[in-house]
Amino acid sequence: MKVKEMFDINQGHQITDEEIYNTEGIIPVITARNEIKGHWNKSIVVKDDIPCITYPTKANSGEAYVQYDIFDANNTAVLIPKKEWREKIFLEWFAYKLSKTFLKIATSKEGVNYLNREIVEEMDFDIPSIKDQKKEYQSVEKLIKIRNKLVIIFENVDSILNKEIVI
Repeated sequence: MKVKEMFDINQGHQITDEEIYNTEGIIPVITARNEIKGHWNKSIVVKDDIPCITYPTKANSGEAYVQYDIFDANNTAVLIPKKEWREKIFLEWFAYKLSKTFLKIATSKEGVNYLNREIVEEMDFDIPSIKDQKKEYQSVEKLIKIRNKLVIIFENVDSILNKEIVI
């Protein structure tokens, strides 16, 4: 099944820091790395689009995120499940599958990976039953949690090793 058959794709837009900092609002503007860059009064999605998946359009190192609240996005594309697919796709599972595929298909321009809409639309996935998707993701989720804990441990070890030790 091609992505374009299951999702509507909004390739997103670029928002300048000045635009964000000069506008007050309550809607978070997320960056490509899924961090909040600021807040303003515009949204790239509407309530019926949630939950959906976002991913960086450039410099993607294999990331896709499930969004559960209204947001706007900077340098970030949005995959909005079509109505007939909302109950057939477990978004956390699909985001994980996307992440694994992105690095293989990204084009390169001046040393930066790009995920063009046309490339993502044509990606092809086998879609098992939602029950099987959830079961598979439960196993993956356990490994992701272990990896995240290890990342924190390694960051702490690096921080300690980078400090000057006086004896």
